[in-house]
Amino acid sequence: MTVRINPVARDDESAAFFDGTAIGEFRLVRRRGTGEYLDPRTVPDPDEDLEWTAAAGTGTVVSWSVVHKRARDGGEPERVVVGIVELAEGPWWWCRLDADPDADLWQLPVRAVFVPSGPDPDHEKVPVFAPAEEADHAR
Repeated sequence: MTVRINPVARDDESAAFFDGTAIGEFRLVRRRGTGEYLDPRTVPDPDEDLEWTAAAGTGTVVSWSVVHKRARDGGEPERVVVGIVELAEGPWWWCRLDADPDADLWQLPVRAVFVPSGPDPDHEKVPVFAPAEEADHAR
């Protein structure tokens, strides 16, 4: 995988998520009482009974776009695929997609793969979604 990501560092609120990515596990927050997975953008009520739990790390592309990033070395612009994945558990996840920018990605089955976000040890591994078939071969 040749996806480059800007360096990411954890904070107190993201620590449990990045503890998971460090071991190749995609984690989501869910309500213990109902089993409902929360949208990643939800700010949970501190009085709720919530837990971080391992999720499948799979989903389906529901939307995508190709962003043309200026090359760092002054060369040709890089074409970066970003998208929204409907996770197997229901919430939608905004992410980088390791996919052909010219392909029709509508309803493409994808799987999370975890890539270092930078060269330093304090840069976290982050999930990038790749076509499920390709991701399964890379494991």
